[in-house]
Amino acid sequence: MFLGTVELGKIPRVIVAIDGVNLKDKLFKARELKADLIEARVDLLETVSKKSVKRFLDTIADFGFFCIATVRPIWEGGKFKKDEEERFAVFHNIISHPAVAAIDIELRAEAILKRTITFAKANGKKVIISYHDFEKTPDEKSIQDIFEKARNLKADIVKCAFKANSYSDVTNVSSLMNKISFPKIFMLMGEKGSISRVDGFIFGSLLTYTFIGKAVAPGQIELEELVKLLAKFYPEYRKSKHLYFKEAL
Repeated sequence: MFLGTVELGKIPRVIVAIDGVNLKDKLFKARELKADLIEARVDLLETVSKKSVKRFLDTIADFGFFCIATVRPIWEGGKFKKDEEERFAVFHNIISHPAVAAIDIELRAEAILKRTITFAKANGKKVIISYHDFEKTPDEKSIQDIFEKARNLKADIVKCAFKANSYSDVTNVSSLMNKISFPKIFMLMGEKGSISRVDGFIFGSLLTYTFIGKAVAPGQIELEELVKLLAKFYPEYRKSKHLYFKEAL
C-alpha cells in the first residue's frame, strides 16, 4: 500500500505529527532526518479556516511531503471544539488538497463517519479509521470488534492507540496484532507503551508516530531519537537512510 509516494509495509516508516507553530523549521528538520510522512494536525492550528488550512497544507507540500490529515475532536484527545457538521466541512475542504494522501477519522465519529469516508474515497484518498483509549487497553474481544466495525466501514487502515498500564498490556496487544492481517497502525501510550513505537513493526504496524518539539501523545519518542533507534534495530531501515547515517553509525 502507498500513501502518496511512500510504500508501507516493507521497512519501518516514520510519520511526524505537526501543528502550525514554527512550521517551516519543523518541516526542515523532518526532511533532514528523512521522515516519511507528516501528520497534519489541523485541529492544533491556532485558527481553522479555509485560508489557514490551505496555507498549512501548501507548506507541507512545498517541503516535498505527503500527509495524513487529522482533525481530532476534543472528545478523542484533540483540540477541535466545534460541532461535527463544522468538522465535516473542514474534512470536505482538506480532502481535495494534493498533499493529503489519507485522512484519519475516529470510529466513534458516527455523525459524519460514513459521509467523510465516501467523500474521501471518491477523491482517491486512503481512509484511516482510528480508535483511542487514553485510560486503558481494551480486552481482546473489544479490539477485534474495533477492527470488524472499521472493516465494514471500508477502512483502508485501522489505527489503534491504547494506554498501557502494564507491560502485559504491551505484550498482549502486540501478540493480538500479529494475528490480525488487516492493514493496521498501533501503539501503546504512556511510558510502559513507548517500546511499541519501535518494535510495533515486528507485529505488523505500518507507521510509527513521532514529534518535533512537544509531544502530541503520551509516550511518543522525539524524532531524532526514534530514527536512531530504528536505524539500530532494523538493518533494512538503516540501509534506506544510509546517506544520513553513514557517519553516525
